[in-house]
Amino acid sequence: MDGSVGYRVEDGVATVTMQRPQRLNALDGELLGGLVAALDRARAEGVRGLVLCGADGAFSAGADLQVVTQSLATGADAALTPMLDAAERAVLELALLPFPTVAAVEGVAVGLGMGLALACDLRVAARSARMIAGYLRIGACPDGGVSLHLVRAVGAARALALLLRNRPLGAEEMLRLGLVEEVVDDGAAPGAGRRLAAEVAGVSPEALLATRELVGTAAGAALPAQLDAERRHVSRLWKTDEFHQGVARVLQRRRGRVS
Repeated sequence: MDGSVGYRVEDGVATVTMQRPQRLNALDGELLGGLVAALDRARAEGVRGLVLCGADGAFSAGADLQVVTQSLATGADAALTPMLDAAERAVLELALLPFPTVAAVEGVAVGLGMGLALACDLRVAARSARMIAGYLRIGACPDGGVSLHLVRAVGAARALALLLRNRPLGAEEMLRLGLVEEVVDDGAAPGAGRRLAAEVAGVSPEALLATRELVGTAAGAALPAQLDAERRHVSRLWKTDEFHQGVARVLQRRRGRVS
């Protein structure tokens, strides 16, 4: 990890901060490599939840177009392919972390920055937050999982409209669309993200990974196939200590309410 990514743990929740404020936390190879390292560190340290945010009132302006421009002069593939590899690794790592993740979005989340926010399990937005696709205006298409996550969140027709029109999504519209869990005052998103992460922390890692997979396949699956997938996961989970302990906790709470 390096200075472009901040990392701290408080009460079992890791906060990972993208730190290139002079460029609105635009993503280059160094920042993306630091982000992957921070996610790996959180996994190794066994945190219970993670918040991803950006420094100084911006989430991320997406891929650094200055880096892209410089790369075009020397050959785009050689320079941009490693950046795309690192971006995809970060998105995949977020999907595979065995604890809940929350994006705390303030200011802009553009392109791949939007993709990183959508790759988290949950999101909170400051009133200043704006999600902007940004791809088609530069002759590109979605990357970093944006096409998948946006379609899952808002449906194919609306996702295509948002990508085509390149219309900024404000915080209240994100809330109406179900893209974020809550809207908070500017400056309060990281704290709200930590609170939300703490609220959902402690879920069984195996159950969380299974639930992510089931939700991910649900839209395109026929009912019999989805029932088979649910059966495969739940029959494995009911043999785990987490399942036995979870059932016992619920029964104990019920007995406490009845007595």
